[in-house]
Amino acid sequence: MSEEQRRKNKIKAGMEVEAAQGDLGKKDISKPKVKSVIHDSKGDVKKLVVQKGSIFRKELEIPADRVQQVEQKSGYKGQGKVVVDSDEKELEALKAEGKEQLVDEKDFEREQGLLDEVEEVLPTAEGLRGKEIRSASHGSDPVKEPLPHGVGWLRMLGPGFLAGMAGNDSSAVATYAIDGAQNGFGHLWLLLLSTPMYQAVQYACAKLGQVTQKGLAEILREHYGRWVAGFAALVLVIANLALIAADLVAIGSGLELLTHLSWVWFVIPVAAVLWYVTVYSNFEVFKKIFLLMSLAFVVYIVTAILAKPNWSGVLFATFVPHLDFGFASISSAVALLGATISPYNIFWQVQGEKEEKRPGNRKQRIRFAALDVGIGVVSGNLIAYFIIVSTAATLFTHHKSIMSAADAAQALTPVLGPFAAYLFAIGLIGAGLVAIPVLLASTSYAVAGTFGWPVGLAKKPWQNEGFYLILTAALVVSLIVALLRLDPITLLFWANILSGILAPILVVYLIVLGNNRRVMHGQRLSWLTTNGLILTVVVMVAAAILLFYGLATGR
Repeated sequence: MSEEQRRKNKIKAGMEVEAAQGDLGKKDISKPKVKSVIHDSKGDVKKLVVQKGSIFRKELEIPADRVQQVEQKSGYKGQGKVVVDSDEKELEALKAEGKEQLVDEKDFEREQGLLDEVEEVLPTAEGLRGKEIRSASHGSDPVKEPLPHGVGWLRMLGPGFLAGMAGNDSSAVATYAIDGAQNGFGHLWLLLLSTPMYQAVQYACAKLGQVTQKGLAEILREHYGRWVAGFAALVLVIANLALIAADLVAIGSGLELLTHLSWVWFVIPVAAVLWYVTVYSNFEVFKKIFLLMSLAFVVYIVTAILAKPNWSGVLFATFVPHLDFGFASISSAVALLGATISPYNIFWQVQGEKEEKRPGNRKQRIRFAALDVGIGVVSGNLIAYFIIVSTAATLFTHHKSIMSAADAAQALTPVLGPFAAYLFAIGLIGAGLVAIPVLLASTSYAVAGTFGWPVGLAKKPWQNEGFYLILTAALVVSLIVALLRLDPITLLFWANILSGILAPILVVYLIVLGNNRRVMHGQRLSWLTTNGLILTVVVMVAAAILLFYGLATGR
């Protein structure tokens, strides 16, 4: 028996397994371990059966000739480490569930050789990029992809644009509609003021993600400790659970408009489908469909024009602040700010910018990020602006309040007549379907990042089990809240009030991180962005204080 075979025969069930290249989930909450060892007729190790995950399980048969290294801890039965020869793309190709096996060493080497030959003769864009990365220096800005000629607007769009558009989720649309129906044009100036505030917040997040190449929770944990990161994660979790529950109810309300069945019947099936799509399917494919559905809210722009509001009054309310200290007005203002500058978008933007592959050097990438954020902020707030104008011109003018999704849809009747409810329902469903996976993912980013677990929807559930368990738990808790049968419109409205109260806490974190030299590597936020963040905190905290004062005094 050779020394190598003798070493492999020491492999026992319970040993941890590590991939030479690629991700088997060794940094996750659960470790890949040898479940059993298959021997040949001579008693030598033939295959290893490796299991990863406790809830999201994956079994993988690995031939013994793929074993590179065996480390056994003396005195500890079944403990040690096995390193197997693997390739990153090979592991990425594995399925999200079920049993699979890796090919033996000879077939593996032959496949790798063929791929290398093909890459030399007919190099792909990915292969060329890989060569550039391997040949690049490893300094503070290690990868500097050449900037392509004629970079178009579409190539600039990324997490900033998605955050701006997906920020108009079902609960946000309901909040803007309620504000217009309840306060008329009175808060248009506040929406205008919130636009540069929102730009400052999202740009700070984008720059933080680009410079550090880390998520927000990860940055806080590394520089300020787990308790600081944990508090930020707690703030996000509280806000997100309320918003997820509100969006589940909103989707149910949209389906109620289409089917005339109670929204309660749809909440559980919708939650189950979204869980499966987010965990086991490619959400990117579905996201395009859902975003297209949510574009139904563009009809509010047409409605606002055809409703023929008093445009001089609209412009006056937009540029001249009007302060109303009544409780209805203050609560609407807090909800409006919370719908615009939400905690989940802060976490999402940092993580999204980290994962976004932008061309050029760091300075160019940050400039592209700023344009991306600017387009997203203006686009999202423009739709919000016209939602308020149209509901103010149609519902507020006729002294109608919004008590249900059908009431909100009435604002579209000047344009669509009897079809208003159907188009509003489609938009409500599409917006909620986009928002919930984003909310779930941002919750997992925060909690998993606090504990130092790997994060990301790009990984399979068995690779990032901790991340997906948090995602699942968040959905279950939100589903329970949704099934408490709270009034749908009330839940949608107060979910954003909660966001408006909690968001300034995270903005303070951004001010501290963005001006820390160690965190930003000499790329600190400009005085303009910093002052924009400070203004955001002052305005949102002042609104929250007035809200609490109104609650305390019974006004």
